[in-house]
Amino acid sequence: MSTTNNVRLNNLAPSALQGWPTWMISLVRALKKSGWKFKASGDGTTKVSNGNPALDQVAGAGTTTNAGAAAASIAAPTRGRATITGLTGIVAADKGRFLLISGASTGANNNQHQIEEVLSSTSVRIDARQFAVASDASNGALTWSILDPTTTAAATSAAVLWWCGQGPSILRIPFTVAATGNFIRGENITQTSTGAEGELLGYTFSAGVGYLNVAPRLRGTGSGVYGWDTGNAVSGANSGATLTQNGTALEYVHELVFAKPTAATEIAQLLIGHFETVADSAEMFSFCATQAGCTATVHPGGGGTGNAFGAHAWVAWGAGTAPGSGVPIQANTAVRGHVICVDAIPEQNYSADGSWALIYSFVASGNPDGFSLLGLQRLNDIEDADFSPYVSINHGGVKTLYGQNRTSAGAVPTITLSQGGLQMLQVGTTRTCLNGWRRRALTSESFEEFEPCILQGIQSASFIQNLNTIDVTRIATSPDSTSRVREPIWVISARLGGKVFKGTFKWIYLFAGEQATDVFGTDPAWVQTGNIMPGTIIGPHDGTAWVLNL
Repeated sequence: MSTTNNVRLNNLAPSALQGWPTWMISLVRALKKSGWKFKASGDGTTKVSNGNPALDQVAGAGTTTNAGAAAASIAAPTRGRATITGLTGIVAADKGRFLLISGASTGANNNQHQIEEVLSSTSVRIDARQFAVASDASNGALTWSILDPTTTAAATSAAVLWWCGQGPSILRIPFTVAATGNFIRGENITQTSTGAEGELLGYTFSAGVGYLNVAPRLRGTGSGVYGWDTGNAVSGANSGATLTQNGTALEYVHELVFAKPTAATEIAQLLIGHFETVADSAEMFSFCATQAGCTATVHPGGGGTGNAFGAHAWVAWGAGTAPGSGVPIQANTAVRGHVICVDAIPEQNYSADGSWALIYSFVASGNPDGFSLLGLQRLNDIEDADFSPYVSINHGGVKTLYGQNRTSAGAVPTITLSQGGLQMLQVGTTRTCLNGWRRRALTSESFEEFEPCILQGIQSASFIQNLNTIDVTRIATSPDSTSRVREPIWVISARLGGKVFKGTFKWIYLFAGEQATDVFGTDPAWVQTGNIMPGTIIGPHDGTAWVLNL
C-alpha cells in the first residue's frame, strides 16, 4: 500500500547548534527521513563517503521510536527491496524511518535500513540497494528497533560541516516507432516482462526518435535502470496506448550538498546537481565525495583531485563553489524557521516527489513581515520531453538575470521585506531567485536563471491578485462564496536563444490571503508566507499553526 511520507518540522528556534543554525540541521534530518539518501558527510576531522546512514555526521544516527518487541525475519530481496516480518507496532509514520537490525548471520544485514514501504503492523519493506542484504540464517531471532532521523542530535561539534544526499530521479525511456494510441500525461505505465512501472510525465516523437519522460514507481526485474529493459512493450493503464522500448533507459538523478564552510553560524552553501548516472558519473557529488580532493573540510564539488564542480551542477546558495564561499542565510534571531520535505520514496502507483523548502526570514533588523524560501521544487505543466522538472529557489540574490552563472547564486541582497518568499514585487535584472535546466539531456541544453510569471490585467496594468485587494479574490462559483483563488506561478525564461515556459510550481501559488502564517485547508494544507498582498502560499502542510516571531 502507498503511504505518504511528507515531513514537516514547524516553529524551529534559530539558536545556533554546533556552529550551524538549528533549522539547517533540522532540514538535513527531514530530507533524510523523507527519502533523500545519505551519501557522504564531513565534520572537519573525518569524512564518511560510504553512504552508511548510521555514520551520518550531520543528521546523526537517529533516536529510537520503537525498541522492538518481537524477533524478525528478512526475506531475499526483490526489485531492490527486502521484506521484513515478525515486527510489532508498525505505523504509517514509519515510512522513511530506519530499521536497525542486529544479531544477523549475514553481516550486511546488521545495519540501518530505510523503511520504504509499510505493509502492515508487523511487516515492512526496506531499501536493499545500499547494503547487500539477504535472507538470514538467524531469521526468527533477529533483534530490531526503529530509528527516526528527525529527532536526533547531530553527532559532531566541529566548526565545519558538509552533507551530501541523493534525491528524486527522472527516467528517459527511448523508442523508435510511434505509439499505438495516445498516452495520457500522469497515467501509470507498465513494462511487460520486467513489470517496471512509472508515472508518465511526457511523450515526444519525431522522425524515428522518441522518449518517454517517466517518474519511476515500481522497480522492474530487468537489468537496466530501475529494472527497465530494451525490447519490452510499455502500456498505459488508462489510455491503453502501447509502444516498445528501443534502447537503454537513462536515469537523471538530483543530488545536493549543504556546506557550512566556516565557524560562522549564519554562513552556508547549497550546491545542486542533475546528473545522468552513466555519462555524468564522475560529476556526481556522491562520486566526488569518494575522491582525494574531497576531505573532512572540503565538500564534494569543492575542488582538488577528482573533486571538480560538475558541468551539470549549480550553486543554489553561496558566492562560489569552493569552501569559504558561503554567504549568510539568515540574520534575524527573532524568527522561527520551518521545513517542508515532500515524500521522496516511490511505491507502486505512487511517484517520489522530493520537493523541499526551508522557510525563514531574512530581515536584518526590526520585526519581520514574512518568510523567504530556500529549496528545490517540482513543477507541473512541463514540456513533454523535460527531464529536469525541478528548479531551485532562493530569496533573490543580487545576480544578473540571464547571465547563466552556475557557479554563484549571487551576493547577499540588501532587503527589508520578505515579501512572501518569492520576492514577487522585487522588479529588476539583478534579482533572480529561480535556477535550473532548459533542454536537459537534449542538444543545446542550457542552465538558466528563470523568473516567476503571473497574470496581469491588460486594461488595469496590474497583476490580477493585486486588483481591488479590499475585495479579496474568491472563487465565484464556490457555493460558500469564501473559497480563495490560487493562481499558478509560471517559471519562465525569456533569454534570447533560451526562451521556455518551464512549468508551474506544484507546491507554491500566488494567493490573496490575510497575513504570514495563516493556514488554509487541512492536510495537505497551505501556509501563507508573507503579509504583502498578494502573498505566496506553500504546501503540502499538515495544518499546524506557524509562529513568525519568538
